[in-house]
Amino acid sequence: MRKIEIEKPKLEAAFAVACGNTRTVLLALFGEDAVKPEKPDYSDYRNIKTYEDACAALGVDPINETDESLNDLITRGIIAPRHIALMKLETISRALWGKDFEPIPDAEGNKIYYFPWFYLYTQSEIDNMDDEERGALLSANADGGAFAGFGCLHASIRSSYSSAYIGFRLCQETGEKAVYFGKQFIKLWAEYLGYKFTVGDHLK
Repeated sequence: MRKIEIEKPKLEAAFAVACGNTRTVLLALFGEDAVKPEKPDYSDYRNIKTYEDACAALGVDPINETDESLNDLITRGIIAPRHIALMKLETISRALWGKDFEPIPDAEGNKIYYFPWFYLYTQSEIDNMDDEERGALLSANADGGAFAGFGCLHASIRSSYSSAYIGFRLCQETGEKAVYFGKQFIKLWAEYLGYKFTVGDHLK
């Protein structure tokens, strides 16, 4: 009898597109552990690469952007796409902290948190930079009730001055995580802050 060998990645790919009885047969032949890909270790924040990864890490359902009621709210101008982007960023931020993370108030005010910053330069300035210096400043100002929220950002005087207020939901406990949060999810940040531009590969 001739032995047939199938590489696990190819078996996983076949199972992913299979349906009905085909899936049943594959499960019977190879077992669930063989046909289903291993779940990433989301305790390592670097494995959270997409909004969907963040939802999987937290065990929550992603926002259904095809939902008619949601689209109706957008059409009526009650919410905007940037609000959805903010909700996604908040979910990602929680996932990067860790599923079991519980914030503990710091009465002394000594705890430092880190927030992604983005810089905007002219084309000539960018042309004179090396790859590590390149980026984009997304400048936004929120007043009134927005200051009491958990995602407001304020920047002024171009890239020479910036500050953030009560931005805990979008902050991280280390600078390394904040950099990852900003670079990996730069398109969502751009959508949230209302800036439309093409994100280059140099930011990844």
